[in-house]
Amino acid sequence: MDKRGIGVRLRLLNNAVRRYIDRYADGKKALDTLSCSNGWIIGYVCEMNECGRDVFQKDFENNFGITRSTASKVLGLMEKKGLIERVNVSHDARLKKIVPTERSLEIGRIIKEDNEKMEHLLIKGFSPTELEQLYVYLERMQVNLETAEKDIRRERI
Repeated sequence: MDKRGIGVRLRLLNNAVRRYIDRYADGKKALDTLSCSNGWIIGYVCEMNECGRDVFQKDFENNFGITRSTASKVLGLMEKKGLIERVNVSHDARLKKIVPTERSLEIGRIIKEDNEKMEHLLIKGFSPTELEQLYVYLERMQVNLETAEKDIRRERI
């Protein structure tokens, strides 16, 4: 068994996923003019739209672990590209929900199919119990990093 560190193994897996998507995903053809992060965002917006959930900038910040300024820049560029629209909500004049355009809905359908194929590839050969444990371990790693980040910020104050 390869005994390299967990961080290295996760990076290698991430690189393999990206390579596979770049080479074989149908959505890649639809996204040739878009960045990879735009594809993930379109997938997320379309999924939430399908569920009937409103999506706001704060949701992107939380879901993708990005800062407010990064989310604002990315969403602004996507709006200029005609991939999303920011629409006022009646209950709060400060809020604008993020809505997919027809173009991004079509791209979103392709991305969803690609994501489902990728998910099946990644979990192939895992038992339900192993998958459950994997999710527990990944969540624990995420919490460990978030806790460490908070501790570092506190120390700097």
